[in-house]
Amino acid sequence: MSDQTSYVPVSDRASSDFGGSLLNNAAPSSSSPFPTSSYTPNQRAALSGSSGFDFDRVKDFFSTTMGKIVGGVTSLTLLIVIIVASSGKGGGGGGSSDYWNNNPRGKMLAANCANMGDLLFGEPVHEFKGHYYQLVGDASSSITWMEAFHDSLHRCHNGHPGYMVAIQSKEENDFILQLIKNSHTYMQNLAGGDKWAWLGGMDMNTEGTFEWVTGSSKTDGLTFWEGGNPNNGGKAVGGTFNWFENPGNGYSKAFEPNSSGEEDCVAMRAGHQKTMGTSDGTWNDENCYHGKQFFVVEFDG
Repeated sequence: MSDQTSYVPVSDRASSDFGGSLLNNAAPSSSSPFPTSSYTPNQRAALSGSSGFDFDRVKDFFSTTMGKIVGGVTSLTLLIVIIVASSGKGGGGGGSSDYWNNNPRGKMLAANCANMGDLLFGEPVHEFKGHYYQLVGDASSSITWMEAFHDSLHRCHNGHPGYMVAIQSKEENDFILQLIKNSHTYMQNLAGGDKWAWLGGMDMNTEGTFEWVTGSSKTDGLTFWEGGNPNNGGKAVGGTFNWFENPGNGYSKAFEPNSSGEEDCVAMRAGHQKTMGTSDGTWNDENCYHGKQFFVVEFDG
């Protein structure tokens, strides 16, 4: 970490730079951007300290129409910064972006994590082959991809910033699926049908070309699918992993990603029973602004 990177208190960062979605302590509602990972009163007191920072005033502002606009714009701006930084990366060899060291906003996030160590908001962290994973949400949540993206970057584990998961193997895919099925809330809200979890893939940069947006030097900008619908020439990128539900992965009756409407973000189907359904663990492209129950945060080891 550069000596010139100054520490920015997480309360200031969340309020002024990222729309304050972590400050919301209200009950789940359509006006609450992501209440399930908000600060507790004790966390708010500890982070406020003697700084005089007023969480409630910030929360009240972001409940207004103007506050929602500011929050949305700042989240979208951060996403665009990462996409632009990673543009031009091909598939097969891993991304070459290093958002945490080369981008001012990324440096700030990394500096905060280096100083704070852990900022996890309660959910347990699980290790798999040297990386760490956190499942966020519950069976009754409704979380958009943008909210998940925004939230992931504000989490820290062992001094490392979080990012939305970038799955690189079938073994890792199965591990993530089991995290979801083993969630203590998984069997709740059965009337809601299949459970879903957002992943870190999307095709907002180029329609039909799916890449990981993570900030990690290993996966950021890594393209894993190109050409859109497999019925129209869409195909996996050599040397990369995907588990879209289509004939190439052994699912003869589905053709994902289908790019139906505005479906730019990747989600994993997690089924609705502890036993394995035939398509559990497969990926679909979904509308980024439709709510899902879960998302998965990944941390480097």
